[in-house]
Amino acid sequence: MKNVLDIYLKENGTNRNQLAEKSKISGKELKKLTRKDPENYSADIMIAISQEVGITPGHILDRMLVIRNSDILYHATTIDELIEKVEEQEDEFILDGSFTQFVNKTKNIMDFEDKAVRGNPIYPGYATGNSFLYQFLKKLTSKDDKEMQKLEQKILDNYKMKILNDHQTLFRNKILDY
Repeated sequence: MKNVLDIYLKENGTNRNQLAEKSKISGKELKKLTRKDPENYSADIMIAISQEVGITPGHILDRMLVIRNSDILYHATTIDELIEKVEEQEDEFILDGSFTQFVNKTKNIMDFEDKAVRGNPIYPGYATGNSFLYQFLKKLTSKDDKEMQKLEQKILDNYKMKILNDHQTLFRNKILDY
């Protein structure tokens, strides 16, 4: 299911963390909502969102239903948002910004991987801590090596990438194609 909550909150200049801080709703509860249909959100949730964004619950639900029924996707614009979407195994999202070099090189690695067997010594740069993807992620975040290796593996294992233009890349969870 599409993460309607995060898309809606981002459209309104906020996110789950900010909503959790300003409401009585835990971050854990908000995370669970990312996989639920907005028609099933409780009144308390809708009121908390309403107080955060300054829009009536009815208008919020109307907009969320438009998002749910459309091809609107979450746009990750920071490395932290990219990490969050990969960690949460978001079905589809767009990486938006000046990540062109990262995307092109990573896509080339993934394309090669599709034609080769993992662990094959000719695989270019694919060894823990050596791939371009790993090096790129390390430059953009202060997470430790083990966390970066896990993230790198999740991206390579779980996502197909499609370059939409110079500044946008679609990440699509491979499981959607089975």
